[in-house]
Amino acid sequence: MEHVASPSRTATTAALPWHDYLRRIGHTGPLEPTAEYLRAVTTAHLHAVPYEFLDVLDGAVPDLEHTAAFDRVVRRRRGGTCLETTPLLGRFLRGVGFRARLVAAQMWRVGGEWWSRWDHLVLVVEAEGEDWLVDVGFLLHSPTEPLRLSGTPQADGGWRFRVVERDGYRTVLRSGVDDEWTPVYRFADEPLEIPDYAWIVDFHLTSEESPLSYTVLCSRVVPGGKLVVLGENFLRSLDGRDRTEFLADPADAEKALGEVLHGHPHLLAEAVGAWEKARADRRENKRKFI
Repeated sequence: MEHVASPSRTATTAALPWHDYLRRIGHTGPLEPTAEYLRAVTTAHLHAVPYEFLDVLDGAVPDLEHTAAFDRVVRRRRGGTCLETTPLLGRFLRGVGFRARLVAAQMWRVGGEWWSRWDHLVLVVEAEGEDWLVDVGFLLHSPTEPLRLSGTPQADGGWRFRVVERDGYRTVLRSGVDDEWTPVYRFADEPLEIPDYAWIVDFHLTSEESPLSYTVLCSRVVPGGKLVVLGENFLRSLDGRDRTEFLADPADAEKALGEVLHGHPHLLAEAVGAWEKARADRRENKRKFI
């Protein structure tokens, strides 16, 4: 298990002080490659580290090296996206003794179709002879515990998740109180390294298709589900139901972002400022086309 960074290694392979990471997510206990440990670390990470990429509106470009992700999440106590937090967790799990591979996923859109890009990252982790899906970097509501790939429905705070085969891909489905199963995303099998997904950064920073350049996206797992700020919408995916509130002004945004960023007060002012800037930019762009 890695402990202290070595200047003789490259940024990608340098040792990291994982005890600081465990302290960041509030997890204690022996390091062991068991299903119980995988569940404990995954849930601790999700409750402690929000999804956020607030600094992109100021022109920040993600650094995909593990040392940079570690600095962002652990030392600077920020959140991250699947590009940072998921590969970082995968590296930690491999150090513990798990077989974990990073794979691409394709999101299901509310309109009833697949997103054009495979630009989400998840982990497939083997524990005690069984494969599990682990996702710590999704904006919207996905499994908050490792999910068995066997297809067995799994309860998750008023929700249920399962993995099925559809159109040649393993697909994650979600069901709430209405008992209707809808896709969350589907994922591939091929393991990825940084050069395989570096294109995602350029796409989201330059493409008009990407919401990252003009929308504040921020979320955090809470008991019963997830809280999500998506632009001027505040989504509560809790206890099997989705409820959406409209954020009419900065005061509404500050209240919602304060809930999402609970435990990270140092990010709140930046988040509200980013929300105001993004709203102004959207309205300016809208006026250009009227």
